[in-house]
Amino acid sequence: MGSTTVNNTLIHPQVCVLLNKNMHFNGMFLSGNPLDYIVPVFMLQVILSVLISRAIHVTLRPLKQSKLVCNILAGLILGPSVLGRSKLYMEKMFAPKEMVVTATMSNMATTLFIFLICIKMDAAMLSRTAKETWRIGLSCMIIPFLFTVACTLSLDHFLPGIRGGKAFPIQFSIVSSLSYFIVIAHALDELNLLSSELGQLSISITMLNEIVSGFLVMVGVALGQKDKKDMLYAILSLCGLAAFVIFVIRPVLHWIIKRTPKGKPVHECYVIAILLWTLLLGVATDAVGASFSPAAMIMGFVIPDGPPLGATITEKCELFISEFFLPLFFVRIGYFTNLSAIQDWKELIAFGAVIAVGYLGRIVGSILVSLPFNMRKSTAILLSLILSLQGIVELLQGIRWKHQKLLDDQNFATLVMSIIILNAIITPTIEIYYKPEVKGFELPDSVTQRARSLEMTSSIGELRVITCVQEEDNVPSIISLLEALNPKEVSPICAYVIHLVALASQTVPTLAPYKNHKRMFSKPNGSDNIMRAFLNYAEHSRGPVQVQPFRMISPFKYMHQPICRLAEMIRTPLIIVPFFKSQDVHSTDGTLRIFNNNIQAFAKCTVGILVDRGLRTHFSLTSFSYNVAVIFLGGADDREALVFAARMSRHPSVAITLLRIHLRGNRTLEFEIERELDESLLRDFKAMNDSNACVVCHELVAHNSEEVMQALRFLANTYDLVVVGKRHGIAQFEEGLISWTQYPELGVIGDAIAAPDFYGGMMSALVLQHHSEENQSVCQGYSWKDRRERWLETKMGSIILCICTLMRKSKQVKSHQLYSTSALSLIDAPIVTSIPLWSILIKIICSLEGSPLHPSSLEVVLLSTIVQPQNLAPTQESESSGNEDFDDEKCFDKEQGEEKTTARESDNEEVIL
Repeated sequence: MGSTTVNNTLIHPQVCVLLNKNMHFNGMFLSGNPLDYIVPVFMLQVILSVLISRAIHVTLRPLKQSKLVCNILAGLILGPSVLGRSKLYMEKMFAPKEMVVTATMSNMATTLFIFLICIKMDAAMLSRTAKETWRIGLSCMIIPFLFTVACTLSLDHFLPGIRGGKAFPIQFSIVSSLSYFIVIAHALDELNLLSSELGQLSISITMLNEIVSGFLVMVGVALGQKDKKDMLYAILSLCGLAAFVIFVIRPVLHWIIKRTPKGKPVHECYVIAILLWTLLLGVATDAVGASFSPAAMIMGFVIPDGPPLGATITEKCELFISEFFLPLFFVRIGYFTNLSAIQDWKELIAFGAVIAVGYLGRIVGSILVSLPFNMRKSTAILLSLILSLQGIVELLQGIRWKHQKLLDDQNFATLVMSIIILNAIITPTIEIYYKPEVKGFELPDSVTQRARSLEMTSSIGELRVITCVQEEDNVPSIISLLEALNPKEVSPICAYVIHLVALASQTVPTLAPYKNHKRMFSKPNGSDNIMRAFLNYAEHSRGPVQVQPFRMISPFKYMHQPICRLAEMIRTPLIIVPFFKSQDVHSTDGTLRIFNNNIQAFAKCTVGILVDRGLRTHFSLTSFSYNVAVIFLGGADDREALVFAARMSRHPSVAITLLRIHLRGNRTLEFEIERELDESLLRDFKAMNDSNACVVCHELVAHNSEEVMQALRFLANTYDLVVVGKRHGIAQFEEGLISWTQYPELGVIGDAIAAPDFYGGMMSALVLQHHSEENQSVCQGYSWKDRRERWLETKMGSIILCICTLMRKSKQVKSHQLYSTSALSLIDAPIVTSIPLWSILIKIICSLEGSPLHPSSLEVVLLSTIVQPQNLAPTQESESSGNEDFDDEKCFDKEQGEEKTTARESDNEEVIL
């Protein structure tokens, strides 16, 4: 029995066994021991590795430990460090003949694991983003390399267990300074940070590292040959394998996709063929002199992500490989790791110092490069921690070094322990301290993180809207909605149309501009018809409409973060997302509903959920008409709905019915503040549509939630759309009905309209939610300094406006000079976030004037002036342009054929239930 080296990549002990004696067990009744045979021992290794790793993962889950740490610990327990201290155990469980099978299966498992990770990635997108982050990537790679190589060479005399002369310290420094794509992608996927700003940055940097790593692999293979002729053959062989995959296998894969019926998975024979090709390419690259991992990565990257091919392979193979076969790799790691071999403490400290210096260099490099890029220091440190994560690739490299006698048992055990300790510290640190909602880069003053809303957006100027589309059925209703918003030269619309492609196999979310040109071997997708419809509408619309098409490829749990970042970047006041018809509370992980909930929670602007009942199957500009109902109870969300309707009211083909419901019995301070804001907006809406025959206002009075729900029956089944707010600023009303709602993201009224028993479930609705601090605990993601500034900002704005009100009452200055844009910019909408201080300041002011200590008319005047909506304030330009549209035009109800009454005629119409 001896040892051998094959192409400097994988070494197995040479074991000669008799097949009929050492492989098969004839039964314990024939005086045999099952642990003397290979197959029973291998099966026992699989069972123990899976059970122990799962038990450790359950135990350490409260400590936020990763699966990697748990798997390595399971391998150490099974190896000579713990259970292997028993000589009998080692002889039975880890005999050389059994380890041949374990090593073979573990290599196959790691090959397929790397292959599956790369399938989930969009190589084209990652390579594009890597071009933008190459400076950060080089800094995080070169500085750790310099630190590590300097420390290794200076402490060389303290490291007798490291052999290979001066060449190995350089090789070790290169491997230590690189951040491998497979390791970082797998760790971020487990942390659910792949779609975050920091996760995208880390993945882009690792793509650059992979390019450098691939080049170094070719150099290493060439230098490992004996003469120049073999060196040339080795390089040509690697290039030939890469060309074969790109120009032969890749077209075959697309041919398979074209042969697969739409909506159907790929046939199993194709899946098996692809897995066999991956293993065959791994054998080929290993025979050339490289390891098997480059072949698995190339094969994974060329497979189109998502259905039908990528999703099918991932669905059929991922669970079995990652949970059943991959633990065998860590059994092998535990077999080679013997903690009792650590005897020389000076060498332990020296080797530990080399590893720590490399991590320190990565932190220094991240902080240095953060200065010119306006990156926050905390983000730079977290980025360095993510790039310092190590995993399967480093462990594979460590096994190679051990087989090549470059590391002794002590230094290999030290390397494995450093990986455990590092990941055990970094993973929970990142999970605890990183908040995806906090921007990693310091924004200039012109790009703030303030909440944006329709109410605070001027009606003069471009309106930017993000619309999300999941399927072609959503297109007519969203185009009708854009047309109803009345695009004009003074108020054009820019729609950012995002096609949502939900892929379970896609690990890294991709939000990229949609390009309509066809490329060689381009993967067919369902975005062509959707984008063609929107672009065609923008070209022939009656007003200026610009469409910016995007394609979002990601699982639903990751989709919201890129969309919210896009909303902040373009400063849009409105995001419209579809309410998925197929969503079910009991669906897999509730992912379809989680997307809507995440958008509502994290978007710093108004979010509208469009419940489309498919009543509009096509869109026509020549015969366009839109009948809209607006339900108004009060509150910030309902005000957003009213402002949305105000934009539509100027369209000559849009008819609007406003249903104002008064709910009696609520006289708290917060209610009075909200009521005055509501009345101010309603007065402006009625004044703006005073002569508009297409706008009708009805007012109802309700005393409880039951009467409110009865008032909804006032709506006839003749409306194309019902616009309503999610919340209504009336706690008593919502508390009584919230427990009965099936879809809380729609609110009480929206859920009732979307119910199947409301006119047969055939009425479409748009549920709007104004962003507020209640949506998301944003302050928990800010530093103490940020929270203090936000607190002072709100409170100082309140104090300044109270002083301005006193000056206004004393008639020292004009009111329009007091409430200027500079003063209003100090206030964070909604104003009610500072209600307690409002009450105190108002009472003080009232007491100074000799008024009783209760909310007075001063409070009403103050609040109504503060939040005067800019988009409803009539200007000469808007009035002139608006009146031209309605000259000699009348709006008729299509169903009844009667001319509708104007808003002025129905102002005083009140129905008491």
